Amino acid sequence: MNRIFTRPGSIRNFYRRQQKGSIMVLTTLLIMGMIGMLALAIDLGFLFSARNQLQNGIDAATLAAGAGLRVTMEDDPAAPQQKLLAQQLAIQYAGYNQVRTKSDPDPNGNQPNENNIQLDKIGKVTVDTSGDLPRAQVDAVLKTPLLFAGIFGFNSIDMGATAKASLLPVDGGNGTIGAGTAIGGGCWRPLFVPDTFFDINNVPLRVGAVISGIPRVPSQDGDYYRSRFAAGARNTYPFVDSITGVGSSVTSLRDTQLKADIGVKTIMGEDIVLDPNYYFIADFSALPRATFDVLSVGDLANFGYCGKIRVGDNIPVYPIKDLAKKDEVRTGLLALQYRTVGVDSIDVTTEALFRYVTSSSYPGPNTHGAIIPVLFYNPIIWKDPGAVDATTTLTVTNIGLFFMRNVRPTGELEGYFVREIISGGTPIDATNMTSDSDPSFKRSWLPMSVQLLK
Repeated sequence: MNRIFTRPGSIRNFYRRQQKGSIMVLTTLLIMGMIGMLALAIDLGFLFSARNQLQNGIDAATLAAGAGLRVTMEDDPAAPQQKLLAQQLAIQYAGYNQVRTKSDPDPNGNQPNENNIQLDKIGKVTVDTSGDLPRAQVDAVLKTPLLFAGIFGFNSIDMGATAKASLLPVDGGNGTIGAGTAIGGGCWRPLFVPDTFFDINNVPLRVGAVISGIPRVPSQDGDYYRSRFAAGARNTYPFVDSITGVGSSVTSLRDTQLKADIGVKTIMGEDIVLDPNYYFIADFSALPRATFDVLSVGDLANFGYCGKIRVGDNIPVYPIKDLAKKDEVRTGLLALQYRTVGVDSIDVTTEALFRYVTSSSYPGPNTHGAIIPVLFYNPIIWKDPGAVDATTTLTVTNIGLFFMRNVRPTGELEGYFVREIISGGTPIDATNMTSDSDPSFKRSWLPMSVQLLK
């Protein structure tokens, strides 16, 4: 029998080589695992970043859609134009945002940027106007490429985002949305306008409107005033006329989306003239400073007061017959008119069909610089002209957004009230929104602020 003899050194070398081979295999496996984990970490970081970018874009699109829910006045109660507008705004504002999954194209190459969110291709906009307060929802699914997971057969993943927005009632804020710039309207103007009142037949009337050759004031039997904010704790004077009773309906500036209501149930959307003999000039100097400089009343008429003002605030006013202050305001508003409607052409077709304002300089609906926020006071004080002359402070009983088409040399303001969306809206206190005794009151008639719903 043959025997094989090995030297001890040879056995040791054999085991050493075997150990080296095992270590190399383990090292290779460990490196591959680490590379896989690193690739997974990179892909997850990329996905989380892309997910946040997509959600931010969808949030912006949803807020824009919400802003389109309180613009149009049309014949159909289903408001098809309003729904279409909300969808268009959502697509437009989604496109201003990006999910950076590719390199940006050459800015001089006139090539579309595929990183921009194309909502019309990856999502949908749902608008619900069936309730008292409308809602908009945007859903999107974006196929997102993966960087390293393709090694394991995963080249992309479907990433989703959704957001909801609604218009919630507010009783004040900073002014309008979209136009709060040096060239826009945006902030409050120092105008205290008499709110509209109803006669005994529930016909909306304006203080100073000439009827049968005589300026109309609320002095006849049956005239009454009831602010649309007269709910809950506010169901008292000055929000409700305590002289003739509460009346059967809210004040005629109440909101409407129906063209048939214009001039019949509300003056919103109706061409009117604000007479300087009946509006006060507010003294904003006692309010918290909103600018570095102390602005004159004329400058405030031109550029606006951008602090928050709420319904129920008591604000000093100049005497109703202070013609010098009114001329300062007229000059300031005239300067505003020159840099807005004076150099811009309103889309007359959209205005005639749906009573909202757009132009080449202000393509966003009702963001035009000539739309100015104004304050309202209880018009019943005109029942006693002596009380009007002695007035030094007024309570804000209503607010509105007035499209100022023209300023006359004598101070009259031509234009109409548009549906209100307030910037920086301050929510109505719960004590002021308890169930109201008058069934004709609706929360949808109040000014609104666009907010995301969680």
